Amino acid sequence: MKKLISGIVSIICLFSLLFYTCKSVDPEETIDPLDIQANLLNGTWKLKDASSAIKDGNVESTFSSLQLILYGSTKIGGNYSTTNSADINVWPNTGSWQFNNEDPNKLLRSDSVLISISLTDSTLTSSFVVSGGLKAGNWVFNFNK
Repeated sequence: MKKLISGIVSIICLFSLLFYTCKSVDPEETIDPLDIQANLLNGTWKLKDASSAIKDGNVESTFSSLQLILYGSTKIGGNYSTTNSADINVWPNTGSWQFNNEDPNKLLRSDSVLISISLTDSTLTSSFVVSGGLKAGNWVFNFNK
């Protein structure tokens, strides 16, 4: 009888141990949308095609081979670099960015340019205004990853 009781106690202890060591899933726990967006942004983005750089509604062919590299992206922000930028006033060679007012669709570059974005796993559309200089205007860039 002692062996039976000892066995039952051992089984109860084992189940109790398993119960307390198992991690439960909290239904209230959600993933921060800024983390999701930051992960999607990381990578090398190539201009979709020769007509994917647009200034004031007109194709700007001088940016046809532009590449945008976004890296180190977190919910706070990240860094970027470009290759083949036709004008550093439109797309600087390097810089940083942050989410503007915690909006996952607004990036504020380190040169104070506010960029509106639309993003999927493989496409990025950015639009922003450049003030002053020869390249002043409303810009739209369509990228593929």
